Amino acid sequence: MLALTFAKFTATLKVTALALLCFSVAACQQSEDHLSPDDLASKREELQSILSDPASRTRLIAKVFGSTAEAERHAFLKFHVFGYAGDGNLIPFFTMNNYIIQKWEPGANSSFDVQHYEVAYYSKFDTDEPIDEWENPLTGEVIEVPHFVLGPVPRSYSPTMDDGVNSFAPDPMNITMIGDRVYIPTLTRIQMPNSLTTEEWGRYGGRPITFWDSMLVYSAQIEDVLDEDKTSVPAEIHMQNLVSWAPYFKLGDAPGRTMVRAYGQHISGYDALPESIRKNLTKYTPEIFDLESWTEPRFDNAELAQNLLEKRENGTLDIDQPDYVEPPIRAYDEVPGM
Repeated sequence: MLALTFAKFTATLKVTALALLCFSVAACQQSEDHLSPDDLASKREELQSILSDPASRTRLIAKVFGSTAEAERHAFLKFHVFGYAGDGNLIPFFTMNNYIIQKWEPGANSSFDVQHYEVAYYSKFDTDEPIDEWENPLTGEVIEVPHFVLGPVPRSYSPTMDDGVNSFAPDPMNITMIGDRVYIPTLTRIQMPNSLTTEEWGRYGGRPITFWDSMLVYSAQIEDVLDEDKTSVPAEIHMQNLVSWAPYFKLGDAPGRTMVRAYGQHISGYDALPESIRKNLTKYTPEIFDLESWTEPRFDNAELAQNLLEKRENGTLDIDQPDYVEPPIRAYDEVPGM
C-alpha cells in the first residue's frame, strides 16, 4: 500500500511539473503562424527597413497606436489594481473599466499629434460591478474612490522624441516582430513633487516625490502593419504600471505602491462596449460620450487635491473631525485573505 501511494505521489509530481513547464514556457503550444518561414523572413526584413528610417518608424508607430490620417480611435481596457507593501504577494484592490478616445492628426516634420481623453469607473475586483466606496485591506478603513477622468491631454510622436523622463507620451522602445505580429513596447517614467504633505494632510499626504512607471505594449498583425493602404490597424494593448500610493488610499508615507495589470484593444466605438460597461460609464463618467462639450482639461490628481481643500474649508474633511481615529497600517500577514 505504501509503495502504491508513493507511486501515485510521484506520478502527480510529474504531471504537475509538466503542466508548469507548459504554462511557463509554452512548450506544449504549437505555433499558429499562418505565414511560411520564408514569408516571415521576408516581412521581417521589410519591417527592419522601415524601422531604419526615423520618419518611417514614427509613421509605423502612429499606424499601430492610432492613425496616420486625421481620425478618432477608441480603446477599452480592463485594469486590475493591486497593492504591494514591500513584502508578500500582491494584494487585490479593485478593477478599473477604462475607456480611451484619441484624436490623431499628422503634424509638422513627420510628426503626429494626439488629443488624449481617458475615463474609468471603479468596480469590485475582477468584476464589472461598480463601487463608490472600498475597504482598504491595508487599514480596514472604508474610503471613497473617485472615478477617473483625464484629458484632453496633448501628446506628440516624432522622429526626434526625447528619451528623457517626464513625458506623458508613452516612449516607444525597440520594436520587434514575434511570429506574425509586431510588438511595440513603451516605457514612461515620471517623477513629480507631491503637493500633499503628511504634516498638512495626514494619511492623504505622502512622500515628497510621487513616482509613476508605466509599460505599455501594442501588438498588431505584420500584414496589417505593412499594408501601405491602411492608415490604422487594430491592435491589442497590454499594460503594467507601478505608481506611488494615490492620496485617496490614505496610506500616507507607508512604503509600497500600486501595481496595475491591464489588457484590451482598439474597438470600433461606443457600440462595441458590453451593455453593462456602457451603462456604468454613462452613469459615472458621462464626459467621454460628449467630447464636443469636454473642452476644459481635467486632471484626476488636481481635482482630488481641490476636493480635499474644499472639504477642509467646509469643515467636512474626515481627518479633521475630533472623533476621527487613524487606523494602523497592517503588516502583510495581517491582511485578510493573505
